[in-house]
Amino acid sequence: MTPVVKSTSRPKWQRLPSKNVYYYRCPDHRKNYVMSFAFCFDREDDVYQFAYCYPYTYTRLQHHLTSLEDRNLEYLKREQLGLSVQQRRLDLLTITNPGRVY
Repeated sequence: MTPVVKSTSRPKWQRLPSKNVYYYRCPDHRKNYVMSFAFCFDREDDVYQFAYCYPYTYTRLQHHLTSLEDRNLEYLKREQLGLSVQQRRLDLLTITNPGRVY
């Protein structure tokens, strides 16, 4: 797993080469694994963004969940738990085996 980067001059997310990404156990962090990476900032006036994986927008997620819900799948139940501070839906998805009684 390597991070992704995009910038104002590179509008699409690009994965960093694995040779520039390092995972190691760190004694300063209770021997938990730490990831670090090397990156060359090639343009001084660019704004760079890094992510651990390709970002998935909230809007895209909601469209996907709505399309699943519209299919009336017997093993999928979607419930709204509440709203976030930004007034966005907080969903609970329950995926079950429809033949089993619990």
